Amino acid sequence: MDSPVDELRHLLFFTGTWEGTGAFEATELTPPFSQPVIRVEGSIRLGGQWLEQRFAWIEQPDSGGPRMAEALRLWGYSPGRRLFVSEWFDSMGRRGTVTSPGWRGDELVADTTISHAGRQIRAREIFTRHGDSSWRHAAEMDFGRGWVPTDEQVFHKL
Repeated sequence: MDSPVDELRHLLFFTGTWEGTGAFEATELTPPFSQPVIRVEGSIRLGGQWLEQRFAWIEQPDSGGPRMAEALRLWGYSPGRRLFVSEWFDSMGRRGTVTSPGWRGDELVADTTISHAGRQIRAREIFTRHGDSSWRHAAEMDFGRGWVPTDEQVFHKL
């Protein structure tokens, strides 16, 4: 059985510094807003057991002024479940619990449960690699009426 350290090598793509842009659709959780600047710093931490990603972005809502937001994501590997596992925490008080079987070609699909304001919401994230220096993140959520696209970001390695 592979150890978490061995399996984490599959996520090394996400290390380094990335910048991008994105946008969120209006949902039950957020109003629509653009993300004109997003910065992601990814590094292997804690004895090689975890990939830490730190996100910082500017939100530009359709109404109101810009505001800063940030998040922390930790990726690891569960040998018993044979899945990548992740936890996401952001400055809006949301938390996401994530599992994924890993890359299938250049796509990594993750099942996510978002906890926010006492609610549990199902989500799905799709990460798509474009060569060694770009990736796309797209997400959709199920608010009880089927999957709805919620956000999309594109990143380039610095």
